[in-house]
Amino acid sequence: MSHDYDVIIIGGGMVGGSLALALSRSALRVAIVEAKHVAEKKSDSAGKRAIALSWGSRCLLEQLNVWQQLNDVAMPIRHIHVSDRGHFGKTRLSAKAQQVDALGYVVEASQIEMVVTDCIASADIDMLCPAMLTDYVTSQHGVDVTIELNGKAKTLSCKVLVGSDGGLSKVRQLGSFELKEYAYDQQAITALIKVESDVQDVAYERFTSEGPIAMLPHFDGLYSLVWTMPSALAQTVMGLSEDEFLNRLQLRFGQWLGGLELSGSRQTFPLSLSYVADNIAERVVLIGNAAHQLHPVAGQGFNLGLRDAAMLADVFMSQQQDVGANAVLDTYAQRRKTDQSLITGFTDNIIKLFSTDNTLFSVVRNSGLLMLDKVPVLKNQFARQSMGLGSRLARLGH
Repeated sequence: MSHDYDVIIIGGGMVGGSLALALSRSALRVAIVEAKHVAEKKSDSAGKRAIALSWGSRCLLEQLNVWQQLNDVAMPIRHIHVSDRGHFGKTRLSAKAQQVDALGYVVEASQIEMVVTDCIASADIDMLCPAMLTDYVTSQHGVDVTIELNGKAKTLSCKVLVGSDGGLSKVRQLGSFELKEYAYDQQAITALIKVESDVQDVAYERFTSEGPIAMLPHFDGLYSLVWTMPSALAQTVMGLSEDEFLNRLQLRFGQWLGGLELSGSRQTFPLSLSYVADNIAERVVLIGNAAHQLHPVAGQGFNLGLRDAAMLADVFMSQQQDVGANAVLDTYAQRRKTDQSLITGFTDNIIKLFSTDNTLFSVVRNSGLLMLDKVPVLKNQFARQSMGLGSRLARLGH
């Protein structure tokens, strides 16, 4: 049976675009359906958000020739400092101890998308933009995909449909996927913070009874703040004056970076955990935020999605015939199951453990942080997980 494409990817952002780039090295015919031009995304607040890239993600992007163009706009994280306010437990990780240049990097989302989009433009990939998915019908032999392209309906056929269209995935909504959701009743306040210290290669994760404070190194002496707290409290904190906001932040974060100043505006967004029980269906697969949307506490969201894309590309490119066959998608699901479950469970549990004043939990978490810092085997294992090396990385150099 003839198809227009082997693979149609709904969503050409960082994850979907990376999948397309990996597949462009094969003989597979690939199309991306994308709603927005990259220039529109750059102006969005989402495009300006800081992405914490793990070392493992850097390795994957390097294989796609994307990292080489991001190196100059990426801020290296050479140390990670984890602490619990008012308690003794602390853990410190260093790139030198792991024998790498950096444990991870901070890059603006729009920077990654621009480079990925530029690479796609020079690859053998059809970019359908601006276009939106309106419907799809699967059969034993393929998928008929209906899109709206430049205001007109168009139907295309493919062997497999990939949903990489974010937390509100239309592919997921139109399919038979079971979405599990857990609302944390928390919000994250984000802002850029100017710091007094000249330290610019340390990422801080500071746990408090109200929720975690993450400070990631940015450029020009700035740090990117992600401050998580209960939703009601977040509204109160957002209503504080700039001085009151900074005083509250300083009291809870401490003097690790000296005095703090606000650079630009504050923003807030609700937090939840959502994931599909099974990320594959007949000739359809979900990756990235379409399959799992995590709490930002450990900065694992994009890194997990990129590993999805890399493994899916690896599985597809190892096939000689039908990339949408059940056996192919089953292989992908099995290879990703452990990593996805571990990271989802880890981020969920860490929020429950570190967002409470319960005395027993306090003793457990501080003993755990102290043990991580003092036991080399545990510390090394934790470092590898933080670096995105807890599971086997896919090979993209076919």
